[in-house]
Amino acid sequence: MPTVNRCPSAQLVSVHRRSFLVDCGEGTQLQLLRCGLPIVKIDRIFISHLHGDHLFGIFGLMSTLSMMGRREPLHIYAPGNLQQVLDDHLRHFGDGMAYAPVVHCLSADRAALAFEDAHVAVSSFPLRHRVPACGFLFQEKAPQRNIRKEAIAEHR
Repeated sequence: MPTVNRCPSAQLVSVHRRSFLVDCGEGTQLQLLRCGLPIVKIDRIFISHLHGDHLFGIFGLMSTLSMMGRREPLHIYAPGNLQQVLDDHLRHFGDGMAYAPVVHCLSADRAALAFEDAHVAVSSFPLRHRVPACGFLFQEKAPQRNIRKEAIAEHR
């Protein structure tokens, strides 16, 4: 539970001007604001497991993103049945939501590629915990070489 000296789990990983949130415990929005980190730039959210100290902040964050004008879908990756949890929340508090959350269910039994684009690959892997849980490995990809073929002959 939160204390005056400690907040529940949340980490922001930035790769090539994209922000990925890992876990979203209660108070995550306030911590991001205190640190000057823009909430609107959160691209995807990865939840390690469905315990409240890793999840309770996502409901307020989703609402704030909608009020701040987010229109593109918010992709959320998690083991377990996060879809049902979000559906229950949105049924009561989702009126006027300007975007759709898209839940990607992860296996807590095996490692797998969860997300990949031109700059980063995010893999999930199983963790030992009382409930299904995943860790996440972010691997930045090497940029493609920017070679001008016409300049090669010039420098031989």
